[in-house]
Parts: sequence; structure tokens; C-alpha cells
Amino acid sequence: MRRFLTCFIIGLSLLLFFESVAWAQSRTFSSRSRVFPVGPNPCAIVIHDLNDDDIPDIITADRGELLDMREERPANDELSILIGQGNLEYTKHHPSLKTGFAPYAIAIANIDAIRWPDIIVASFHAVRGRHLNVFLNLHHENIFQPVNVDIATEGLGYYRHVDSEGNPVFNTPGLTSLVVRDIDGDGYRDILATAWSSDVIVHVPGQSEDFFGEARFIPASGGPRDLQVVDLNGNGHLDIVATLYNSNEVAIWQGSGGRTFTEVTRFLSRGRLPNKVRVADMNGNGRPDLVVTHRHTDDSIVIFYNDGNMRFSASQEILLGEHRDVLEYDIRDLVVVDLNNNGRQDIAVACAAAGSVVVLLNQANRENGGIAYRRENYTFSDGKPHAIAAGDLNGSGYQDLAVALWEVNAVGILHNQGG
Repeated sequence: MRRFLTCFIIGLSLLLFFESVAWAQSRTFSSRSRVFPVGPNPCAIVIHDLNDDDIPDIITADRGELLDMREERPANDELSILIGQGNLEYTKHHPSLKTGFAPYAIAIANIDAIRWPDIIVASFHAVRGRHLNVFLNLHHENIFQPVNVDIATEGLGYYRHVDSEGNPVFNTPGLTSLVVRDIDGDGYRDILATAWSSDVIVHVPGQSEDFFGEARFIPASGGPRDLQVVDLNGNGHLDIVATLYNSNEVAIWQGSGGRTFTEVTRFLSRGRLPNKVRVADMNGNGRPDLVVTHRHTDDSIVIFYNDGNMRFSASQEILLGEHRDVLEYDIRDLVVVDLNNNGRQDIAVACAAAGSVVVLLNQANRENGGIAYRRENYTFSDGKPHAIAAGDLNGSGYQDLAVALWEVNAVGILHNQGG
């Protein structure tokens, strides 16, 4: 009852704040009219300087349409790279990089210890051992050398949708997100990925030969959809937090400092279809909090405040829409970053149904708990935002937003006017 009252009071105060916002305040971003073409249905986007010219580049995972797994090409299989030219202009790198079918998530990390950052991709509809692809950045040769990372799927279950004949609609393991970090402190990059179809988290340890070893599996019932790796309790060891899409939960695995993770808690996400999770200190108390978004009609963002020792007893709900049973926004992606350089963590979400990006600017901690936000909406006349990334694209010192747009298959830029 105490937790319910805390959540209710925070949520009510937030709604009242939104109603009283002075919308005449200057807007943080300007929307550029030009968009930059990429492949079909880009569902993930990252920003990183790939060629060491101090100009950030943009990479998208171009999933395409998900078709029957028995089709010869059940989805698209490409990454697009937009090379930054300066002044928010881009040229497309050719050729596109070939991945497994339905590339779903991207990470950037230096895998081969050569100077330039590499690209790691998780594919949802992958076949023939192409679940994970690494593209080694050989900048001096102007190529990306592909390396396949196979996941032995024998013995993994399938727990998602089936067709009228009982056949799986999706593939096993069905990767939907990934993080690349040195998990065990051995100096090699490891991969952690959510396997939504198979209810496991895949852990691929890094090694000196062939870059990666044999995959291990961490049980994660409930449909693991997105994950982050961070020290949640300040003991110096990395932990895992993941959204459980089908059971409407958030789960946490405590790390040992090696390759062992133990599930220590799971709790309801306060919404349906929890999709994305990010970790940041939202209220400035020095502890990492959790920010979770919900898809489809829920149109909600929930912040879970860290009490310490893996406890998140207080939470704050932000409702974008007016009705939980009406599809108004459909949040597809999330970034948490300081957008106006005031030292507070802000939120931006890509909303497919509304065709917009919603920005929530962190104003201050409220006396009765929670955080007050100022809301800004940025609507795209063409295209539906499905993914979003933040980065200083023009060297201004402020974070811009790159948005992956469906229907027009392009990237749009929201330029930060700060400074």
C-alpha cells in the first residue's frame, strides 16, 4: 500500500505539472527539412565517429518487413552507414553491410584492438549461424571485414507465437538487443544479448583467438527484450537489468565480477509490453535509476528510483497519451541524456503512431517526490520514428538527435539550438 501511494502521488503531481507548463518557452531543437536515405524499416540507430575525423557518423539497422521464416529472404539483411561531412551533412557509405536477416540492434566497440571502432549487430530472424555479426573496421583499407559469431541453438526452447499449424512464427533465439562490455575484467570484450524467442540472455565471452568463445545462456523467463549492463549497487561488479516484454516485468541479475549472474529480483513494470530500458541517475543522488518505456497503447514511461542494494521501491509514471486503451504514441525507442547541459538527465522517445519525438526536459526534483519535466513535441511530416540516438553531431557541445524513420526509410536530424 505504501508503494502504491508513493507511485500515485508522484504520478498525479507530474500530470498536474504538465498541465501548468508554459508552452511559450523556447524550443530546444530545430528540425531539419532534409532527411538522409537508408535501407528499409530502420529499427536501430547509433552515432559514432568511425573514421577518426572528429565528425560523428550514423549507422542504422535496416530490418525490412518480417516475413514467414520459410521464405528464402524472411527479412532485410543490411546496415546503412551515413558518413558525416560536417555541418549536419551526410553521404551514404557503399556498399551496405550484409548482416543476418532482420538486424535488430547495434553496438560499437573496439573488438580487434586496432585503432578504429568496430560494429556489432544482433539479428532477429537470422539463419545459418548469422545471429551476431562483427564488422571489423579496417579504415586504412576503407572496408569493414565481416566476422560471424555463431550461437549454438540446439536445446534452446521456443516460447513465442506459432501459426495455425503450430509452427514458430519467429526464429530461435530471436535476438532483440545487445551490449558489448568487458564483463569479467579479462581485457576482452564480451557480448550480452536478449534472446526474446527463447527466454534467455546470451553471454558470448571474448577471447584472444577468433575474438569470441562459445555462447552461454542465462535463464530469463518472460520474454527478455532489452538489457543494460551497469553496477547497480556500487560493489564494483557489473549487473544486468532487462525488460521482460511478455510478463510485463523488469528483472535484475547480480554480477559476481566474473562470468556468473544470479537473478535477485523482478518486479512489475507498471505497464504493458515493457520494451526499452536505460540506466541513469535521474534525481542526482548518485545512484543509477531505471527508465522503462512501454509499447502500443500504454504510451508510458516509468522511472524506478534506486534505493540501494538492488531495491527500487519508489517509481514515477509519465503518461504521453490520454487513454491507455487507445494507440496514440506507441513508444519505440528511448534515449536518456543531458540535452541542455544543466547537469540533469533528460528523456527523448521515438513515437511511431504519433509520427513524433517527445522530449522531456528535467527541471528539478519536486518536494513531494519525483521530477518535474517540461515537455516538447517534434512532429515529422513524413515518416514514423522507430529509433533514436543522441550525439553532438556538429561540435556545438550540445546533444543532437538522429531519428530513424519508417515509411520514408531515412534518418531525420533534430538540431540542438543550445548555446
